[in-house]
Amino acid sequence: MSGVPDLLPQRFDLPEDFRFRPYRSRRPCADRDICHFYLDDYRFEHTWNRPEPGWRHVSRYYAACSPDFSLYPDWPLPVQIWNTYRSRWVARYWQEQGTRVIPTVNWSDEASFAFCFDGIPEGQALTISVADLRRPHVERRFRAGVEAMVERLRPRLLIVYGSLPFDPGCDLVEVAPDWKRLRAV
Repeated sequence: MSGVPDLLPQRFDLPEDFRFRPYRSRRPCADRDICHFYLDDYRFEHTWNRPEPGWRHVSRYYAACSPDFSLYPDWPLPVQIWNTYRSRWVARYWQEQGTRVIPTVNWSDEASFAFCFDGIPEGQALTISVADLRRPHVERRFRAGVEAMVERLRPRLLIVYGSLPFDPGCDLVEVAPDWKRLRAV
């Protein structure tokens, strides 16, 4: 047991034409927008340091993904556990304020599987971001994480920020990353 806070089970339908919007987006928020945190950590650090203003911002969205505090294989495990803890704590706080939360799942390597799924109930809609898979060892590590996540959490839907090069064994929706959408314009 890592001491990571447990998220409340939430079951809600996603808007059919939902859009992912980055946290602190300056665009007006629509009732089909979902706030994501696939950004550099410093851009959303204050969701932990000052949770009330962070919650006020995400409360404008249809739903919010939980903060995606980074986990890296070369970081000490206590730091990785701390970032997992912070993500779940902030997400639980938002849930207690009435916000719909889609848990963001991330991991670093197999050692992180001991805690990185903690606090997330089974059968939820989940979201992940696809790593840069150009190097074979990164792709193997990423695939192992997806397989472990699906086995342990049995997501009812997986929202993928990016494109998965393999079938995860569950229902999924792929969302083009912001940089891809902006480059296409």
